[in-house]
Amino acid sequence: MLQWFELKWKRSLGRKTILRNMMILSLFASIIPVIAVGFGSYLFSASVVQSEVNGSNLRILNNVSSTIDSALDRIQNNAIQMLLGSFFTSNLTDLKQTNYTGFYSSISRELAALQSGNKEASDIAMYVPDEGYLISPNYGGRRITGEKEREALQQELASEDQIKWITGPYPNLPGYGGNGVTLIAKVPLQSNKPIGLLFIRIEDSMFRSILDRFVSYPNEHMYILNANGELVASTGKEAVPEGLSSRVKGSEGGVKRSLFEWNGTEYMVTPSISETYKWQYMDMVPVKQLNAKAGGIALITISIVVIVLMLGICFVLWGTRRVYRPIERLIDHVKDGAEQAADTDEIGFVRMRWAELSSTTSKLQLRLREQQPLLRESFALQLLQGRYQHYSGNQLVGMLRRYEVPAGREHFVFVIAFDAHHGESSRFQESDNELIVFAVKNMTSDLLRSQEMEGIVINLLNDQVAVWLFPNAEQSVSGLPDIKSSVERIRMLISDYLGLPVSVGLSRPTEKIEELPELYEEAVLAVRSRIIVGSSQVITHVIGDSELHYRYPVEIETHLENSLQLGDRNEAERMLNEFAKSMQNAVQEPELVQMSYYRLLIAVTRTSYLLGLDSAQLFGEKNIDPYTQIRKINSIHELNHWFRDYLIEPVTAYVRGKQDQEHVQLIQKVVRYIEDNYHFDLSLDQCAQICGLSPHYLSKLFKKTMDLSFIEYLTKYRLDRSIELLRGTDLTIAEIAEKVGYQTKNFIRVFKKHIGATPGQFREADKE
Repeated sequence: MLQWFELKWKRSLGRKTILRNMMILSLFASIIPVIAVGFGSYLFSASVVQSEVNGSNLRILNNVSSTIDSALDRIQNNAIQMLLGSFFTSNLTDLKQTNYTGFYSSISRELAALQSGNKEASDIAMYVPDEGYLISPNYGGRRITGEKEREALQQELASEDQIKWITGPYPNLPGYGGNGVTLIAKVPLQSNKPIGLLFIRIEDSMFRSILDRFVSYPNEHMYILNANGELVASTGKEAVPEGLSSRVKGSEGGVKRSLFEWNGTEYMVTPSISETYKWQYMDMVPVKQLNAKAGGIALITISIVVIVLMLGICFVLWGTRRVYRPIERLIDHVKDGAEQAADTDEIGFVRMRWAELSSTTSKLQLRLREQQPLLRESFALQLLQGRYQHYSGNQLVGMLRRYEVPAGREHFVFVIAFDAHHGESSRFQESDNELIVFAVKNMTSDLLRSQEMEGIVINLLNDQVAVWLFPNAEQSVSGLPDIKSSVERIRMLISDYLGLPVSVGLSRPTEKIEELPELYEEAVLAVRSRIIVGSSQVITHVIGDSELHYRYPVEIETHLENSLQLGDRNEAERMLNEFAKSMQNAVQEPELVQMSYYRLLIAVTRTSYLLGLDSAQLFGEKNIDPYTQIRKINSIHELNHWFRDYLIEPVTAYVRGKQDQEHVQLIQKVVRYIEDNYHFDLSLDQCAQICGLSPHYLSKLFKKTMDLSFIEYLTKYRLDRSIELLRGTDLTIAEIAEKVGYQTKNFIRVFKKHIGATPGQFREADKE
């Protein structure tokens, strides 16, 4: 018996050895290719991630460079516009000689207006070399005393460049250190003898604020270099790593992607060159972060490899067993009917794993179906916002097919907006806007289904809901009127349920999927126009190209406000005419023109309120409603006349009257000072210092108010006091001269010149 078990064990051992060798050989033949494919798939996916990130970074850099170039162009154009204005194109040398104080106050006013319109500029200053003054709206005027700085500024004034940008610190001016850029322009432009230099400083903090908005990864670095390779700004104020600039410097556009090692870390570098100023923009993203981003892909790849390997192992075990079974039967047959080993564990394991894989697949498909509406909504929102404008027609059709959107139909876009009023009668609170949007979105989806209309409802994340509508062929035949009536039913039902005014902006139809962004913009502008045409309705608003590209002239509005604050009627009327010219691009759309003039009306009334002007002085005692008046006027010419008569003229007259009153008070202050101190040695400079004015300006103001010059009035007052002393006292001529602020000889000479006799002769004649 013992010998029989020993023989059976040896036989089983030999059989298992053959089976094991067969399994090992089969496993090696199946495992190695699977691992190679999995590892290659991971490397390929990581490379794809890097390529996608590089493309995204390149688009970001192009966006950053376009934003910065636009800001620099706007600042430079505003500076040129100021230098070509009426003040700087006049004879500044004569103005400075004739009106010294007015010259500098006008410069300060112009610089302040320029800085108010260019918030990116940290400082705007003008250097006048004759006195060495540096004038700035931030710190007023101060003198440049250093010989080295004044000599450097004089060389700058003598250079051939009329206007230029420089990078980095400008050591010749205080406060112009560190990175950043400085605009230097001669004043006036194109003059053989400029009288000064204009400086506009933009600190690197402005550039960093733009760069920081686009930083997406930890330890990511962005750099901006000018055309000469000098650092303009960086995200962390650090210097450009050594060797990086030479790595990316090359052909136009630079290398699309390269790897660079710095401080023991490997970075992926994406360069870009701006079109206008040829600045170099570089973005360094740690490769480690990109690999971390690909971690999810690696996990999925490993999971797939593990699943495939497990299936392979099960298949190998089952296959080798099947191959081995004839050998086992042959051995049993040879051994005269030996028992056949029944081994079903491997097959049971394969069945178990197959059941688990089928269950996992079913769960994943279920989750995909649950996420499909959110994916469709996200795709629709990006399509309406123009994120797929660079896609070709075939690519867009493929995207539509992926998200189960039918192609070849008419498309509409409408935007639903509600005007929330949180009063006592309202059922909603101020914090319920998200709840309202949620209700509007769900109700719109249900109403579309009830009307058998196909579309995608999108939450715009701004308390509005957009609907991309693609009706079927029967609904499209009826066209826009039927669609509008269906949308009106949806609007009324939502408004009745919420108890709030609901407005809908409806676009025109189109069969071209690439025109959807334009339709979305039409719907958005249409729903915005409810402030003009009224809410609680469906608004159809077909927009032309001119309206899509219309821009409200903010700079003209700002200049007009400054002119009103200074009481400059002529300049204010000129700005009003310039505003009317800018309306020509939108004159075919009366609503847009009215909206622009509404905004200008708000700006002017705000300025008059800040100046302390009563509304009755603007629109008269009849209490005219200005908005009703604007709606009644049919032409821009009439609008300008109305603005001039009811707004410009009252405001400037009020400011001029206020200035005249202040001048009278100043002159009265000077007269009182003369009456109290006439017996001292008075001068115009002393009185100007008391009033805070320049002597020249005080002299002109005194002459205008009193019809006498300062010296004439002082002399007349002293002579009147001396006559009183000559008549009423027995003081000697020398004593009287001292009491009225004269030396004896000068007193006798002045008295005889104005009275016609000496003081002694006047006293004798008066006694007689």
